[in-house]
Amino acid sequence: MIGLADPGLSVLGAFRQACRFCSLNELCWPIGLNLAELRRLQSIVRHTTSLSPGSHLFRVGDRSTAIYALRSGCIKCYSLDAGGHELVYGFHVRGEFLGFDAVYPDRHRCNAIVLETCSACVVPYFDIDRIGREFPGVHSHVLQLMSRGFSRHLTQCEGIGATQRIAAFLLDICSRLQQPGNIEYEFKLPMSREDIASYVAVSPETLSRLLAKLSKKKLICVDRRRIRLVDPQRLDLIAQGVG
Repeated sequence: MIGLADPGLSVLGAFRQACRFCSLNELCWPIGLNLAELRRLQSIVRHTTSLSPGSHLFRVGDRSTAIYALRSGCIKCYSLDAGGHELVYGFHVRGEFLGFDAVYPDRHRCNAIVLETCSACVVPYFDIDRIGREFPGVHSHVLQLMSRGFSRHLTQCEGIGATQRIAAFLLDICSRLQQPGNIEYEFKLPMSREDIASYVAVSPETLSRLLAKLSKKKLICVDRRRIRLVDPQRLDLIAQGVG
């Protein structure tokens, strides 16, 4: 047990403060560990230096070595088709993870490019097995993280109409970009309209037209990359295909 006067409590508090919003929180902070065990566990998790916009965290064909949890910024995952056009698979923001695309066959199948300056925690794959043996429940949490990302992708693909997919995207990215405790429905998009158009499978022209249509209906307010969801309830109905 750690005593109330134990100076390690301030260290423990600092660790928890820095990691409280991260999706890997439960991996790094299993319940019931003492300070010595937490220090040992934290030593496994590495921190990257700041990554600038335009730099890559990994590229297609790179050997898989770790999973990553973003502490800040935004990363886009994409590949190039035979004609050199980008196919956007998804976006990752603070507190989210990436790198599971390479669990099999041991090499990354997409590129991960930085859209906004970011930093990330790195958990080496070979250490995940060791963590699992030492701290029960870690493996199951890793599987939950993998499933969460897959479920988000399926949800985005469920929309039959372009307007439905765009509405679903706006609601999803709003919830992910909001600061904890903030109930405002206003945010700044870290990605371009071309990126969004590729992700929701429409042309940039169609995206602009449908955003203007949603704005005219007073469902959203658009100012370049700044978006405000004026009527999120109605937008949610559209995303579900019943609006």
